[in-house]
Amino acid sequence: MKYFKKNIGENGAEATFYLQEPNKEIDINRKSPVMIVVPGGAYMWTSWREEEPIALEFLGKGFSCIVAQYATEGLSFYDGKHDYSKEPVSAFPNPLVDLAKIIAYVRENAEEWNLDTNSINVVGFSAGGNLTAQLGVYWNTDWLEKLVGKPRKKYQPNSICLSYGAPHMAKTPEKDRYRQTKKMGGSNVIDYATLGNDQSEERVRLVNMIDTVSKDVPPTFIWHTMEDPYVPVASALNFASQLEEKMVPFELHIYQKGKHGLALADLRTDSKKDRSQSNEQAATWKRLYLGWLKENKLINLF
Repeated sequence: MKYFKKNIGENGAEATFYLQEPNKEIDINRKSPVMIVVPGGAYMWTSWREEEPIALEFLGKGFSCIVAQYATEGLSFYDGKHDYSKEPVSAFPNPLVDLAKIIAYVRENAEEWNLDTNSINVVGFSAGGNLTAQLGVYWNTDWLEKLVGKPRKKYQPNSICLSYGAPHMAKTPEKDRYRQTKKMGGSNVIDYATLGNDQSEERVRLVNMIDTVSKDVPPTFIWHTMEDPYVPVASALNFASQLEEKMVPFELHIYQKGKHGLALADLRTDSKKDRSQSNEQAATWKRLYLGWLKENKLINLF
């Protein structure tokens, strides 16, 4: 395995690479499929639980994995003692540009690293799921291409996966099912991290994946839980409904049990004393996702 980190862009984004290395004992010319891992953290920070453990899981399945640590202010910034009149580096569209640049860098080096450029798959968790949905929706737009400064085909994903993703991210309606989201980071903190100080209706519309899906969105895998108190299952259902309307291939799995932030949904990523981030049913998402990728001819390892 080849392991290294690289700074991306000007805001502090970083990519961590876990790359397969071909071996002559098996196939010296083998090109590995790629998994881009996009962690959550409400755009305030990026969660380690949704970074390295996810990468190692898919590395063990034959993927070359890249963790996309888009720039954030970091959790310590949100202690109430900092200047919140400044624009956070996490404000839209900065994380989207970071992610697109990371994927473009991967494609630009694919030949050297023996990567399959027809299998660039992006899996996002929570806020990282929102960012992954943004990429899926906006990769084929002129405005994003201008911001990235590279041809859009370089950062086009072949598939996306939303793991308890948050298509509805900013200015969440104050309904019972949503209140815990606001409590998680304090009043308006998530909106600030997501949008910065310009929280206009137009910018809210751009970060909330409501009625934004087009036929250009790549094949999509979605998994969620009914018990998620922070990102309501309705978000997944609504996004899937949009995909169906535009005839975008997708697969949707809703598990009855399970808190938000399950990650691998087993002890490797369980940070709770009561082990409530482990769930045997939800842990099947990895197997189901791999099967879906194979069915869509995005991987040829199994």
